This record gives sequence, structure tokens and C-alpha cells, in this order.
Amino acid sequence: MWERRTHARILVSDADAGCIIGKAGYDIHAMEARSGAHIKLSGRGRPLPGTDRRVVLVSGLFRTVMDAAELVLEKLFYLGDQVIDAEATVVLVVPDACCGALIGKGGEVIKSLAEESNAGITVSPYDICYGFHDRLVTITGHLDNQLQAIFLILSELLDDVRYSSSVASLSFPSSSVRYGGDGQDEHVERYHSRPDTPVRSPDYDSHVQGTLTMGVADEYVGAVIGYGGRTIQEIERVTGVQIKIVKGEFIPGTNEREVVISGTREAVDAAEAMIMQRVSDATKGRRRQQGGGGGDRRPVKEVE
Repeated sequence: MWERRTHARILVSDADAGCIIGKAGYDIHAMEARSGAHIKLSGRGRPLPGTDRRVVLVSGLFRTVMDAAELVLEKLFYLGDQVIDAEATVVLVVPDACCGALIGKGGEVIKSLAEESNAGITVSPYDICYGFHDRLVTITGHLDNQLQAIFLILSELLDDVRYSSSVASLSFPSSSVRYGGDGQDEHVERYHSRPDTPVRSPDYDSHVQGTLTMGVADEYVGAVIGYGGRTIQEIERVTGVQIKIVKGEFIPGTNEREVVISGTREAVDAAEAMIMQRVSDATKGRRRQQGGGGGDRRPVKEVE
């Protein structure tokens, strides 16, 4: 588990972002060097839509992401050896599609995570999304409890292909999500595409034409295409989108291929869900063939 790739998105204020970056970027580079993870921030004046906070994206191997998360939170909790706020609030950004499994039937999963970590964990309402179909997971408690909660949450999301693939289309300062109702090739930043409006607000227009680029692991591209291209053609027929899979090139730093989906927002969302389901089915089938399962979870305190 510790050698698998994952990511975490953490909301921070402008002031906290400055503390994380440090003078001339010294602090953020030092945290990357110590943890081995990649750490990026959304630009100044470009908060996650629906909030006034910037996004810290931490990505890499699970163990490096946890190490980096600890370093980032220490920046928010401590000034040198002095405690700034013993019970500061940490907010994670999680794709809406992943939140159902994270909450569990009747809230069973989220309650068990809160009890195990001894932290408060709440998920924002399902009918209000932020950014690009995201929800907010708020964690309260002491630093150690919050780190344990982050560890447990990322563990739950580790096998969710919708979560792992979502990082492929995240980029700062800009991303591969483009929307131009008149067909213009306007490169719109993912976290600034609708600056003041949660995606599911009354102003959300599901008929706006757009393009979404997502990543699919190379080993599962065949499952998306299907025999003779039948699966991908069926997805296009049912949703009305156009799908292009970039050949011969991986997304930098990954073993994933770019899958470009074009159509109305509503159609793109439907096609993305169908592709994710195909990948999820293929993943489960491979695990059954291998007779494998995940390793045991280790507590955060063992992450050095």
C-alpha cells in the first residue's frame, strides 16, 4: 500500500499558502525534498470556486504524501516550537463521485473513521459541489488525530479508480479542462472555470459544450476500448460525446494515457462515469484472477 500512488488536496488561506511556500519558495522545496512528494498550490487570487481558499495538491507514493501532509499541517499548526492553533481545521477536497463510498450506508464508514482517528470528520452536502464536481471533507481535532484521519480517508480512497484518475486532470496554474460555448479553444483553469459558483448551483448549464481530459492506466485502456472498439463506440452512442485516446504517449510521470471526452457537460459527466465503471470492473477482475487483496493498514505514527 505504501508504494502505491495517491494524492491529497488541502484547502488553505492566502496567508497559510505564503507560509507553506516560504521566501523565494524555500519552504515548499524543502518539504518536497524531505518528503519525496510533489507539492503544488493554485495561484494567488484563484481559490477553489465556492470558497475563498487556495488548493494545495500533494501527490506521490502513499508514504510520501503522508509525510508531506504532516509537514504541511505542521506549518499551519506551529510557528517554530510554539503551537499556533492546537485544534485547527483541515479541509480536504474529494471528488463528489467518491464521497458515497467514503460516507458509507447510513454514514457507517465515515463514523468508523472518525472513531478510529478520534477526529471530527464531516462531508459537505451532496447538493452543493465546489470546483469541478468536488465536495469538502472537514477534519477537526489535534494534529495527530487529523493526520490519522487523513491516513484513513486516503486508505479508503486508494482503491477507488475515480479518485486515483482524478489527479491526472489537475494542474496548476492551468489544466486540461476547456470550456468555450462558441467553439473557441479557451484554456480555462480547472479551479477557476466558474469563479464564484458551485457547480450544482442554479447557474450551472449542463448544455455548455466542453472537453475533459482524464487519465486511464495503460493496462486498462483495452477495457475502455473493448473488442474491435465496441465498448468505446457504445459509450459514444449512448452519451453523444466524442472520445479520443491519445496513442503512444503517457501523461508525464505516470503510466496513464490521456482520454479526451468532448460534448455537453452533462454528456461528458455521463461518459466519464461509464469509463470509470469499465476501469473499475477491469480492476476487480484482475484482482480476482490474481487472488490478491490489499495489505494491512499501518498507523500514521509508523510513517517516518
